[in-house]
Amino acid sequence: MSHLTLIPEFIADLTRAEKLEIYMKRTGLTFADIAKPLNVAPASARRMLLNDSIPTWRHTQLIKAGIPEMLLPPARDIAPGRKPKKSILISTDDSEPNYLGQAA
Repeated sequence: MSHLTLIPEFIADLTRAEKLEIYMKRTGLTFADIAKPLNVAPASARRMLLNDSIPTWRHTQLIKAGIPEMLLPPARDIAPGRKPKKSILISTDDSEPNYLGQAA
């Protein structure tokens, strides 16, 4: 059995990360080159570019640094930290007890 890597037939079938890798190889860019104008470590630049989304201000910085927008993750400002827990109620009726056995 031989180990074969599947190569997409069309450019449209490539992932954003694969397109970014091709762009960086063709232009000779490294993550260290991208990290310098952003004042971050190369590992941070790599993480930013490969994440599912990045903050809008980083997105703007990367565009100004010359990275094509189509190769960047979508810009989303997500609040840092843990997300608030949602109350799990058995019933929405105030007379029914919630999961702790207390009246809601």
